[in-house]
Amino acid sequence: MEGIIRHMFPGGNTPLGFFSYYKYIIDLEKANRIFILKGGPGTGKSTIMKKVGLDLARQGYDVEFMHCSSDNNSLDGIVVPKLSIAIIDGTAPHVVDPTYPGAVDEIINLGELWDEDGIIKAKEKIFETSKKIKDCFERAYRYLKAAAELKADTEKIYEYALDRGKEAIFIHELKTKIFGSDIPSKNPGKQRCLFASAITPKGPSEFLDSLCIAHDVIRLCAPAGQSTKNVLESLKDEALKKGFLTETYFCPMSPKRIEHIVLPELKISVITANEYHDISDINSENNSTYFMNEFLSSEIISDFKPQLDFNRLYTDTIIQRAVDSIAMAKSFHDELEKYYIKNINFDRLTLLRKDLMKKILSHA
Repeated sequence: MEGIIRHMFPGGNTPLGFFSYYKYIIDLEKANRIFILKGGPGTGKSTIMKKVGLDLARQGYDVEFMHCSSDNNSLDGIVVPKLSIAIIDGTAPHVVDPTYPGAVDEIINLGELWDEDGIIKAKEKIFETSKKIKDCFERAYRYLKAAAELKADTEKIYEYALDRGKEAIFIHELKTKIFGSDIPSKNPGKQRCLFASAITPKGPSEFLDSLCIAHDVIRLCAPAGQSTKNVLESLKDEALKKGFLTETYFCPMSPKRIEHIVLPELKISVITANEYHDISDINSENNSTYFMNEFLSSEIISDFKPQLDFNRLYTDTIIQRAVDSIAMAKSFHDELEKYYIKNINFDRLTLLRKDLMKKILSHA
């Protein structure tokens, strides 16, 4: 039987620039091996990870695919939980260096597989194209920062309309439903931080369905801009007190705010559902839905409708400009890859991948 492949983002394009949760890809204290791939664009890092991950899934291993927020077709890492092994792209903007060299971490230098003379000949073009990529991302982050200001104003309006008493009762009831009334665990749980969605060259992209496989899903339906942070922060704190591993997935437009929680040991996921992200099968018997707008004053929301409509329109417009800039960066990155691809020895790359597979399976 084939293993399950889950999909997520370890980093994202955000109003704060590129925001990384790479240190949560795998627990360093429990890892058997972390392979860190170093090399330029187009040197085969993502291809190696994708092929190895698919091969392992065909052999029955569950695998986590860590996607790149700046390239919808590229991976930044894979994790094999059963073997406690990860392969990670260790190049910019998410530079990863060994924490426990030799003991856990192993660097694989793909630079050994290229024709250095051929790349040196393209030096000026590489410099020029790299600068264009940098400029595009800086522009995208300025747009996202501007959109975040409008989004903050929308959130302020929803906070003003919120009945905190009703929300507090709901939080208490939901915590009791999920965790019961048991006392805290002597061993607190661990929190793992990642993104379930990202702002990519193709627009907003998300992987909620793959994260909630075979789970009871609790949908917190909230209009875009209404924060579910009070509910989710409270559930996260309770889960950690009770000793559960807690996967917390953050919002790319506010990368320090929780947007979804997955509790693998309980097979329960609590997600924020809106027009930007939701699971596909909302009518499953395993799902329950709560409408967060029931905690809002409809009168206050009506009074602020012109501001909310304005914020929504221009937030979406500005985010689209950011997406256009990220897409332009991707096109320049594709151009940059060509200078490396034509100077890579792909036969040696295939041998390296097969050798990597043997090393991974030696831990089985």
